[in-house]
Amino acid sequence: MPEKTLNAFADHGALHGILPADGGDAEAILTEFAQLGVDDAALAAQLQREGTQSFDKSWTDLLQSIAAKTIMLKAKS
Repeated sequence: MPEKTLNAFADHGALHGILPADGGDAEAILTEFAQLGVDDAALAAQLQREGTQSFDKSWTDLLQSIAAKTIMLKAKS
């Protein structure tokens, strides 16, 4: 999870129990979204795409940081 997200949750997030095993009122909410013109399949695809891109960027940044620190440590040896 990106640090920005963790910090935002720490600042003003709250947990309110767990999702019921049967999904609770998820079907009713999805039906309401559809009635409002929200394409849940397109939204899910977008969220997955954006999540993958965010993870890829974080992973690349981590590897670059490790490589830079490795070079720095080798130079000090």
